[in-house]
Amino acid sequence: MPHFLLPAVLLQSGGPSSNLPYLFAAFAVSWLVFFGYAFFMSRRQRELRNEIARLQRLVDADSAAAPPPPSSD
Repeated sequence: MPHFLLPAVLLQSGGPSSNLPYLFAAFAVSWLVFFGYAFFMSRRQRELRNEIARLQRLVDADSAAAPPPPSSD
């Protein structure tokens, strides 16, 4: 679109202020997506920490119950 037609297009569409509700909606959706992703990642991190702790307890219990290896003297 040629630059000399831009003011005419803006006048016909009601100006930039008529698009503010769409801008606000896009802004709000973006923040909702961000906070949803942050919540999901924090929950996943907590689950992984719990899984690591469970596996560590399993390894510790297994190593405590296993007989010591024979010495090679």
